[in-house]
Amino acid sequence: MVKKCCVPCCKSNYDPTVYVSCFKFLKEEDRRNLWLNLFERNYSPSSKNAVVCIKHFSEKFVITEDHAVRDDGSVLTVKRIYPKLTPDAYPSIFPNQPAYLSSDPVSKRKLHLNEEMKY
Repeated sequence: MVKKCCVPCCKSNYDPTVYVSCFKFLKEEDRRNLWLNLFERNYSPSSKNAVVCIKHFSEKFVITEDHAVRDDGSVLTVKRIYPKLTPDAYPSIFPNQPAYLSSDPVSKRKLHLNEEMKY
């Protein structure tokens, strides 16, 4: 069963053709409360099934590759099948929430050639 993000107004995994990675709420009470306080919701996800999707985490908190040093000194990089969060991760991107709840997501748009020439 695909889990749906519990962040208000997030529709991740509602479309069965598009899968979005999700992360369970932390078991540590302090970190769990931090996550809950970051978005407005009169809801306590006591359910073991409550999840937050990857769209709400900054790229610096998501591990998508593992690195290992071989005996000869070269570095082996392997892409993870399932992304993993860093220990200090917290949700910080809430596009459908009031601005004070969200930090600005990294813009991935490129400038057009004409705009680049102006600078």
